[in-house]
Amino acid sequence: PPVANQGRDPLADYTGYHGYWAENFKQVDKHLGLMSDYQRLSHELHSRGMYLVQDIVLNHTANFFGYRGGWDAADPARHYVPNAAPLPVARPSQPPFDQNDPRDPAQRAAAIYHWTPDVTDYTDKNQELNYQMSGLDDLNTENPVVRRALRDSYAYWIRHAGVDAFRIDTAFYVPPELFKDFLHADDKQAPGIDEVARQTGRTQFHVFGEGFGIDRPYGDEQARKIESYMTGAGGEPLLPGMLNFPLYGALGDIFARGRPTADVGHRIAATMKLHARPHLMANFIDNHDIDRFLAGGSEAGLRQSLLAMMTLPGIPVIYYGTEQAFTQPRAAMFAAGYGSGGRDHFDTSAPLYRYIAELSALRTSHKLFSRGTPTVLKDNPALPGALAWRMAHEGQAAIVVFNSADRENLLDNL
Repeated sequence: PPVANQGRDPLADYTGYHGYWAENFKQVDKHLGLMSDYQRLSHELHSRGMYLVQDIVLNHTANFFGYRGGWDAADPARHYVPNAAPLPVARPSQPPFDQNDPRDPAQRAAAIYHWTPDVTDYTDKNQELNYQMSGLDDLNTENPVVRRALRDSYAYWIRHAGVDAFRIDTAFYVPPELFKDFLHADDKQAPGIDEVARQTGRTQFHVFGEGFGIDRPYGDEQARKIESYMTGAGGEPLLPGMLNFPLYGALGDIFARGRPTADVGHRIAATMKLHARPHLMANFIDNHDIDRFLAGGSEAGLRQSLLAMMTLPGIPVIYYGTEQAFTQPRAAMFAAGYGSGGRDHFDTSAPLYRYIAELSALRTSHKLFSRGTPTVLKDNPALPGALAWRMAHEGQAAIVVFNSADRENLLDNL
């Protein structure tokens, strides 16, 4: 996220650079430049036929307060401890998020925050939705004032920066019903994001959420939870898409860790069965919160995972550095950054860069890979080895075949 951030957290003795510690949702962080810089980036992207997707947070602000020595749900002022001298500001500078001190009766009554301690049990639904994740101040997203402020904040980026889509961080930590309000609220002063997008000529504004959940082989618990954020209990559409974490787990299992190929066969079938809009989900093989594929897998396995992602329903997401064979999750691309080894790594002639370019050309030149329906033709329930599926769309078809084993494999009775 490009929003104004807390740069240093004295309570955690840590500095932030990543954008997830918001202090003002309607300002560009000074480390990144000015709004005019962001607008120029947007213009340059659009002039190349590209889209600007902005990462956003609805769940929390930065860590401006916590609880020490206990917590009393009936008295949130008790044991409350404000963060001592965080930088650059002592509390959020944007109303109403600046009302973060329950020792003031008026701020306590405003209920902008859940006055809660840190999550200690992520299997407890109440803690997951209402407590602080890693000390980050949990917003009371059931409060209409908070919901209105969030809609207004993110409409700002569509109107002023030309943003085309949102990726919503930590989607599991707010109630699914929030997204119906966020996208479709009928409020003339602060309308839902879909209406704001339409007002700016964006008729297919995409929104997808992050819900970190990986299923065990043949399990679907996390996939169903992910779908509950895309489709509500009554069958109503909520978020258009979500990150497909279960597919990420299955691809890593067979191509990096040598699991039987039927793990992916099941996951493909489950994706098509459980999800109402699998083509709008975001597929990935690594990202900033998990190990790089090459931290434990081979380049051959990485190439197979990339090909699988590019030939299955869903929007492929390539994390920067994968095309340069990075093994560290957040190492910088350029010499001045963290973990770069003091040199630039951007190389358009790198073998994986060229390979990804070939896969991208394959996908964009054959719509069946982005629009089609997969049918698993062959997998192995016991061992690594053969995996095959057919992609079909509007009378066209393609067969995609892999061998995940380290030896030749017979693909028979196909």
